[in-house]
Amino acid sequence: MHIRPATMQDHASIMDLYYEAADAMANTPYDCCWRRGGHPSPTFVQSLIEQGNMLVAQQQQELIGAVAIDHDLGHDYGDLPWLVNTSADRVAVIHLLVIRQDHRGKGLSRSLLRACMERARTAGMLTARLDATANNRPAIALYTSEGFVQVGTGTIDVGPLENPHVPFVVLEKSLS
Repeated sequence: MHIRPATMQDHASIMDLYYEAADAMANTPYDCCWRRGGHPSPTFVQSLIEQGNMLVAQQQQELIGAVAIDHDLGHDYGDLPWLVNTSADRVAVIHLLVIRQDHRGKGLSRSLLRACMERARTAGMLTARLDATANNRPAIALYTSEGFVQVGTGTIDVGPLENPHVPFVVLEKSLS
């Protein structure tokens, strides 16, 4: 497997990864509330790629994973008891981690997560933050096994679902 920055030529394949994951997780205990036509939107993914804020995992010619890493703390994090008190430009925010369903369980999420943390360290970031829906126990287990600590909880309005207010957890790891 090779991890590299995404290019605009990857856009359609990246969206296919998110659509596949959204369809597979919808209405399951691990539903992260991604939806076709909703989040993540093609426009949002395009902007992440154009800004150089998306990595992809590639095996031979197939994209098998993707993840975004930027400084966007979003409105949902609020005033949490962060482990590292620093400005947003020194925070790496990791989000939208996805692995193609037939490649899960092989450590690829861990590899992408570690690639994000290494990229963040190299860029001089002091901390990494991320969130997960509270029901996504596999993701939370991965993050905590990599040293992330839960710093808070909340709800996020994911839009036009039967219950749009979804509980989530926010985690952080110092990179120093």
